[in-house]
Formats: sequence, C-alpha cells, structure tokens
Amino acid sequence: MNGSLEEGEAWPTCFTTAGWGSEGAWALTEGRDGGRAVSVTIAEHQGGDRKLLTSETDACAPVVTPGQTYDLSAWYTATVPVSLTVFRQTADGWTYWGDLGRHAASAEWRTAAGTTPAVPAGTLRLAFGLSLGATGTLTTDDYSLTPTAGAPGNGPAPEVDPAPAPGDDGDGDDGDTAAVGNPWLLPDGRECLVRAGWGEATVTQSYSDDVPEDAPAGARSFALGVTGRVTGDVKAIHAETAECAPTVRAGGLYEATVRYRSTGTATSMTAFRHVPGQGWSYWTELAALPATTGWERRTVALPEIPAGVDRISFGVSLASDGELLTTGHELTEIGSEPVPEGEAAQLGSWEVQGAEMPVRAMHTTLLSDGRVLLIAGSGNDEARFDAGSFTAAVWDPTDDTYTELDVPYDMFCSGHVTLPDGKVLISGGTETYPGEDDGPTTFGGSDASYYFDPTDDAFHPTSDMAGAHWYPTLTKLGNGDVWAAGGIDEKAEGTVLTQMFDTSTMTWLPSNQVPQTWSYWGTYPHMYLLEDGMLFYAGAHTFGNGLPGTGASLYDWRTAQIWDVPGLREKDLRDQAASVLLPPAQDQRVLIVGGGHTELNAPAISLADVIDLSDPQPAYTPVEDLPGPGKTYVNLVNLPDRSVLAANGATHNRTGDVRTAALYDPETDGWTPVVPDPVGRNYHSTAVVLADGRVAVFGSNPGDNSYEMRVSVYSPPYLHAGERPTITDAPEAVTYGETVQLEVDGEIASASLMSPMSSTHQTDTNARLVDVPVAGEGTLTAQVPDDPDLLPPGPYMLTVLDTDGVPSIASWVWVS
Repeated sequence: MNGSLEEGEAWPTCFTTAGWGSEGAWALTEGRDGGRAVSVTIAEHQGGDRKLLTSETDACAPVVTPGQTYDLSAWYTATVPVSLTVFRQTADGWTYWGDLGRHAASAEWRTAAGTTPAVPAGTLRLAFGLSLGATGTLTTDDYSLTPTAGAPGNGPAPEVDPAPAPGDDGDGDDGDTAAVGNPWLLPDGRECLVRAGWGEATVTQSYSDDVPEDAPAGARSFALGVTGRVTGDVKAIHAETAECAPTVRAGGLYEATVRYRSTGTATSMTAFRHVPGQGWSYWTELAALPATTGWERRTVALPEIPAGVDRISFGVSLASDGELLTTGHELTEIGSEPVPEGEAAQLGSWEVQGAEMPVRAMHTTLLSDGRVLLIAGSGNDEARFDAGSFTAAVWDPTDDTYTELDVPYDMFCSGHVTLPDGKVLISGGTETYPGEDDGPTTFGGSDASYYFDPTDDAFHPTSDMAGAHWYPTLTKLGNGDVWAAGGIDEKAEGTVLTQMFDTSTMTWLPSNQVPQTWSYWGTYPHMYLLEDGMLFYAGAHTFGNGLPGTGASLYDWRTAQIWDVPGLREKDLRDQAASVLLPPAQDQRVLIVGGGHTELNAPAISLADVIDLSDPQPAYTPVEDLPGPGKTYVNLVNLPDRSVLAANGATHNRTGDVRTAALYDPETDGWTPVVPDPVGRNYHSTAVVLADGRVAVFGSNPGDNSYEMRVSVYSPPYLHAGERPTITDAPEAVTYGETVQLEVDGEIASASLMSPMSSTHQTDTNARLVDVPVAGEGTLTAQVPDDPDLLPPGPYMLTVLDTDGVPSIASWVWVS
C-alpha cells in the first residue's frame, strides 16, 4: 500500500487526490520521520473538500473480509480539523462508506485513527484517507490498515441519533409532536425530523412558530442552536425509519426541497442512503446554503439513486455557531417525467438500432455521402492511451453497418469541422492524461492536425497547429478558412492562442499572422460566424465558470476586438449547456439552453435565453424554460422543418439522466414536449441530423466511466405526417447569388440549405439552416444567398418544405 508515501518518483505510488468544490493546492513536503509527506492547502473554502486517498485499484486498495472490523490510521498536522474518510468496493464499483470521526487541528504530528464497523457482505476492498473541508492546510503521512484484534466488533456508533419514541418530540417536555411525513411539522402524531450530528459543541433544540410565508396554518419549524462549536455539526434530518425516511427507487431521479433560516456560516443540505441488509450510510452533500436573515426555499436535484438503495434521509446541517430553523422538507421524483400523450404525428418516435457501435463515439460528423464519422481516439480510457490504441469508425445509417478505421494519434477531445471540399479537419486532442495528483481538466493538449477524406476512409496529416489545444473550437469562416481557439495547452493550462487554418494550402498559419486577443475563451467555447463576418461567443462552454463580464460577447477576429453583450442569465451555470444558431440563419438569433457546473457538481438549470444579433444593441432575453427538470449535456439540433430538438441530458456531473425531449418553435419561442430517447445519455453524448431528416444520437459516458454503445434514432413528427415532397432534380453545385432551377413534387412553401453537423460536447458552432427563397410550382426558381459569411462554402443538404410542414429527403449541393 506504500503507507509511508516513500515509493514513487513524482508522486507516492498507490495514492491519489480526490474531492469536490473548492480547489486545493497539492505538494510533496517533509515527512514525519524525515522522509516525505503530502500537503494540501485550500486558500478560500466555498464548499466541498480535498482528500488524499489510497488508490481505488486492485493493486493498491487492501483486500478485506466481510464481517471483520479494521483499524485505520494516518498521521497528520493541520491548521483546521480534518476527517478520516473510508470508501469500499463491491462488484458494482466504489462507493463512499463513511467518516471515522473528526480530528482536531494540530501543529505537531498526531494520529487520526478509527475502527470501522463490521465490513458489509459483498465488500471486496477498502480505500481511506484524510479529508480537508475548510480554509487551511493538511499535511499527512504514514497510512495504516490492520484487522482489529479479537472478534469483529460493531465499530463506532452511527452518526444519526435514534428517532424519538412516539409521543416524544425529543425536547424533553413530552409535548406535542408532528404528523408522519408532514413536511410542515404540524401537531398530532409522530415527529419525522430529528436531531443528528457529531462532534464537540453545545446544542439546543426546540420548535418555533417562526415559519415561511408559504407555510400552511398551524405550521411550525424545527429550531437548532449551536454555541461553542469545536468540531462536528448538528443536523435536522428525517429519522432513518421506515415510517419517516422517504422510499425511493434505484435509478430514479428526485428533487429535495428544504425551507430554512440560518445565521451560521457553514450550513448545507446533506443526504444519507439505506441499503437493505447493510443499513444506513452517508451519501452526499447536496448543496451549501448561505446564511440568511429571512426564510429561503432551496430545491436541489439529487444524483441518480444507486442500485440497491431503497430509502433516503435528507436535511439541513449546521457546522458552525449559529441558529438554524427549518421546515417544509419535500421529496419529488423527477426522473420519470410523464411521456406526453398523443400520436407519433405530434410526438415523433424513437428506434434503438440493432448494431452497437464498435468505438466510443465522442466526436460525430455527418459526411457529405450521408455516412457518419465516429471518433473515439483513446475514448477517455487511460489504458487505451497508454497502449496507443486509438479508434474511430464510419457508420452507414442505411444498413446500420460500421467500418473501423486506422487512427494516427489520440483525437480524444479534439476540434473538428467540415472543410469546403467535404473533408473533415480534426485538430488538437490529447497529448497526456492527468497524473495521480491532478484534477479532471489537467489533460495535456496536442498540436497534431489531420483531415479525414470520405473518398478513401483515411486520415491524412496537415501541418501541426501553432500551439497545442485540448477541447478547442473550430469555426469555419466565410472564406473557407478555419478559426480555432480555446482549450488546454501541452502544460495543462488554458491557452490564449488564436489560430487560423488556411484551406487553400491545408496548413496552419504561424501565430504572428493571426490577430491575437490573448484572451482565454475557455474549453469548447460556442463561437458562431455571423452574416457580417463577426464571431459571437454565446456563453456556453465546457467546465468551470463563464467568462468574466456578462459571459457572452461579440468578437471581430479580424481586428482582435471584443465587446460584451448583456442579458445572459446564470452565466456561471452554462457549463455543458447547449446553443444553436436558430433557423433560418438569416434571422441571426442564437438560443442557449440549460447547463450546470461540472466542477462544483451544481444542479443543472432549465433556463433558455435568446439573442437577436441583427439588433444594433443585441442582448439576451428570457424565453420559456426547457420543459421538465434542469439539464446539462442537452443535445440541441436544428431540424429541416425549422424547429429545434432538445433531447437527453442529466441533472448533475455525469449522473442523473433526464429522459425528456422537446421541440422548440423559433416563431413562438415556445416548447412542445415530445417522446424521449429510451436510452439515458449524459456526458460525451452527441447528435446529428441525417439526410433523411431523422436525428441520430450517440454515446454517454457516466461517472463510472462506462460507455453507452447503442445508437438511438429519432423520427420527428413530420416523418409521421403523410407523404413527403421530393426533389426530382437539383444542381450538384451552386455559386453565391446564383439563380437555379429545382424540379420538385408537392406543394412547396420553402427551401433551405443545412450544413452537415460536426458535434462534440454539445458543441457544433458550424451548424446552420439557411433559407433559400423559391418561387413557382413543379419547377422552382431558387435564389442562392450571396453572402459567404451567412453560407460558408462547402457541402449542404438541400431540402424543400411543403405547405404541411413536411420536408423532403435532402439532396447534397456544394456551395462555393
């Protein structure tokens, strides 16, 4: 196990860093006996913790025996109290087991020790370590795990106090109590909110008539007071009994609501979970709650209920001196949104394909021959990266078959775009994976660049980029060249380098030939080309907070000038949001939907905002929220009938799939719920519109790093609305401003050109539907737009739309 931390050159073998919320600075330092130790410092704690743990691997995590108890210890110095935390492995993977006590701050080396309860049946291994959850520094060394001498014991007492007996409200006065399950603590019956907690403090509890305005008549609140706190916390939480703890279903999604008023500086929502035969254990911190002088209502989406869990308990925790009042606790299931009632002609239909993908499709591009390029690279699998095993395939939707490809480098987390000649440019990607002491975004970027040619199904090299990029955005310009920026460089740091690909020479320009803002645009910034040649950063991105200022901006790449635009709501919760240039592109309107905050595991939002960029003073304005619970990882795609499909998503970071879908009408700025994808999908899912008007949805990479290999295909309502119009003759190539003739069958209302999608991480800034004015019957006269900034050169899907809103199958047309 390398308990002394001495083995390993750059970092102790068999130890890893972990945690959530506030970032920590890690370092190797002098050890207890002259060797080395590990330290972590949290400079400004906002929530969460940082831990040094024994690695959760077969080679490192100690094997344990069910029924046995174990003595754990680690030496430490700390400026604030720390916790000894334990995880356990079963056949289903690793889960948090519990904390073995809180240990006081100490300037001298001392031992944090504890004895586990009897190891539950089915447990294979344990991992443990010390956790820092406040502003301060922890230094730790010399870890030990040994079986407890003698017969297995019961371990430490459970953290949650037993529920009061019927008729006893726990305050010692044998007074009135609350009704079973009633969230407002009304008199008569049994109390279901109880006091729990641990540590050293003076705690009082009582009931109060101070309640929020939405409380029903006769309601009261549960009041807890803390003074002289040294360690630990006190909680107002559901009694962990069958009568009080809410029943849940494994795989379900729920929202927990509390109403509270707290003067404490460390208030939070906490959840516990119950597994039959194994009992209760701590589950997760749901949210930090700010101090408030008035009543606040807070609703938080829980992670997906794990397998085996049948009940949960949640409540409000106070870990500082102060007064807490709480009431109105509610739990609502959100994961099983009712499927809208109606016919397929109103709701559409889904079909899961028979063949599974042979690769992890992190990146998907519709090719100009109607097939789909699927790129995995290493596929978020470090073992594949170490083995140099990089994969990709081409899917043919006509017969549901795959052709696997040779891949020259790790294209995982690259940028990509369809070039004017139909080739697919793939640039950047993964040069290194994070080390054991690194965070989730500390991949090293690559400067490699290749193009994929659909005519020979092979990747070909271009010149390398001028700098490395992991998670870059590639946006095609009106001249056919490609602007690129954003992401992480080879040092795992945010890159401020802007780059330009010259399609005439198929090379990347030197950086001194490209206008530079020296601004960090984030990872996969959503950057759209506008009809005046400007770029628009929509405010959506991947990982972390939004950009400083308003979070959205206009950007003249030719002069390296940036102007903020106002109105975007919750700019720091647009991580993994979706955005799209609404159809038709001539309207110059962008929609942004949903989002969250991966690093803080913040609950996703359902907000939708629209901006009209043809306005001389553009600003985002709110439109109707996305129906159902908040979602991150939303797949948002334009459809040929000029509606927009929003499908898939999750409530939290790589967990809590939300199986809802809706269609957005750009004319009314409203949503219509439709039938959802039968497969839950979150991180690393993608979607593209096929030439026949269906939508193919790929992948999902949840927190356990499994991968969804099934493909779902959505047939929108227009494919159930009767006979489709057809294009019987159309030119294969057109030029800007050209008037062309189209032979069609059907009563035609409009025509459009749709760019082939190239999507990853809910990002495709080159997707657009451009209106093509038409006149006539049978033989249509069509006017090709004359603005290449509106219609960048390349292959497009030409469709006509009849008077019933039904589109034709697309004909491929090359615009130049």
